[in-house]
Amino acid sequence: MDARLQGLAEERGVSVNFLVNRSLRKLVEWDSQGEKFGIVSLPLALVERMMEYLTDEEARELGEWVGRNLVKEFLTFWFKEVSARTLLKGYPRLAAQYGRAFEYEERVEGNHWTLVLKHSGGRNWSAYYEELLRAVLLEVLGRETTIESTEGQVVARFSLA
Repeated sequence: MDARLQGLAEERGVSVNFLVNRSLRKLVEWDSQGEKFGIVSLPLALVERMMEYLTDEEARELGEWVGRNLVKEFLTFWFKEVSARTLLKGYPRLAAQYGRAFEYEERVEGNHWTLVLKHSGGRNWSAYYEELLRAVLLEVLGRETTIESTEGQVVARFSLA
């Protein structure tokens, strides 16, 4: 294992200590809870292929269901509460960093928030993320959201005022 760690560190241009710390953080923040929550690892090609079989409307329905149900279950399980803080500061960072489904960025100006989910999944994934964001922001924050999307990105804007 030591030789493999040394090789990985050299290949990536980082220290072994960096890799070990990153692995421990992932174990604590994601893997230990993910096992209990029922998260499974699947090849990206399989997940992408499954999404291709959905119509735009089915992708939207799935996103709405995830936003209304699964995200709240995730928040409760991981953080023991469903709140604006856990939704905006916890969930998207963990899902982006460890779930690797999208890149996440946010901008906050006063009470005005902009969330950006950058993905490479195409139109169906954008439809899915649109409805997921719309549903979860309405359910958890009670906020209507303006959403724009392209084939590779979804942008949600809302106010907490």
